[in-house]
Amino acid sequence: MRNQHGELEVGTYAELRTLYLRQFISDDDEIRREGSDRWVKAGAMPDLRSAKPRPYFHGNEFGWLVVAITVFTLLLFFVMNH
Repeated sequence: MRNQHGELEVGTYAELRTLYLRQFISDDDEIRREGSDRWVKAGAMPDLRSAKPRPYFHGNEFGWLVVAITVFTLLLFFVMNH
């Protein structure tokens, strides 16, 4: 829900975490605790950042695919020649 200033209000930390995990709130979005004047980026909060699952390939799927195809091709070549 938005308040009179147009800011999104989240009732609980669990709701905030869910919104972050579903990427409704991004790492660059600034958030603050109720009663605080200090804004911080969501991605700078260790407890939120650690909640997000890390991708296995870390954005380098193509590199892993090239390695796998190369290894498979070399093994196939070796087996066919011996």
